[in-house]
Amino acid sequence: MAALVRVPERQAAVITGGLSHARDHRLNRARWSGRESRAGGQEGPSRPADGTKVGVGKSSVLNAILARLERRRDERTPVDVETDDPPSQPDGGQRQRRTQTVIHINDHQPKAQFVCIARRLLAVGLLDPLALELPEQYQDLPPEQIEWAKIRRHVNRLSMRDLTAAIIPALHDHHGKVLIAVDDLTGVTPTLTAFWLAVFDAAQIIGCASQKKANLNKLWWKMTEIEIPPLAPEATRRIVETYITKQGMLIESPALFIGHVVKQSGGNPQAIADMLEDSSKERLVDKQRIREMRHAAGVRYFDFTPVMIVALASVVGARYLAIGTGDTELYIFAGMAAAVIISLRVFLFKGAGKAN
Repeated sequence: MAALVRVPERQAAVITGGLSHARDHRLNRARWSGRESRAGGQEGPSRPADGTKVGVGKSSVLNAILARLERRRDERTPVDVETDDPPSQPDGGQRQRRTQTVIHINDHQPKAQFVCIARRLLAVGLLDPLALELPEQYQDLPPEQIEWAKIRRHVNRLSMRDLTAAIIPALHDHHGKVLIAVDDLTGVTPTLTAFWLAVFDAAQIIGCASQKKANLNKLWWKMTEIEIPPLAPEATRRIVETYITKQGMLIESPALFIGHVVKQSGGNPQAIADMLEDSSKERLVDKQRIREMRHAAGVRYFDFTPVMIVALASVVGARYLAIGTGDTELYIFAGMAAAVIISLRVFLFKGAGKAN
């Protein structure tokens, strides 16, 4: 019998990439799942979210969470819809099972995400067709008979305000029965924050974000962050060794190859997969080919912005000082320094653009 775990109705989570230790990540996952809440009698934060580095496996973790929730929903003991306790059995021992609608959004466009929510709610019968301003002919149709291809253009034409005006009441009418999993919250803008906050108040949210924008703090404050750390070097080595064995790759220096992949990938799963896939196409991976292997995930960047700001401010200050004291040499030197810094700034931006 599976243990029952109470998950707060308005819980949300964000999955992000980071450099935290695996132990911290497991602790965060335990908190999100509600195990600590159950043991300590306290309810955790409202929702979870994902963010930062590309390729760290945020979407994979999200898919794994959804799969695990599905398994637990199938295995768990039936519970009372309101209390999570074994219900009374007035109907001769028949128990009720809590049902939850899962909406998995893969689209990265902000409006398309709300369209996806509306489509799913309509398909399972939680959204009235008239709320989407559909013709009355759809009112009496069963949800499974409404063809999305015929109404897609009409729904896409609705404004964000009209979409949320239809979605939010439907979510409130089925409070706690809808779980929305968003593969990418990076595209959310400040103007859309209010719409998402309204969704948070009526549904459970799990989201991923490659970047946590500072102007969306109201959104992030509502969510519990789950950081996904990069793979440890030992784990990367085991992955590469297993791949080499299964693929039967011919490598002149396996130790050099493995070490190079570990260094260049930086523990990024997507980078590891890219490098292994490219190398597997070679008949023989020699030492020269190994040394030529590069991946952007292994590149470390230093933010020169503060340095440039201080340097420019110093040059401007020196020019004003030269004007005030009548020091021609200082004025000329400051002007030349400004030209060098501006030129350096241009080259730095060009290099960053190529790297991206």
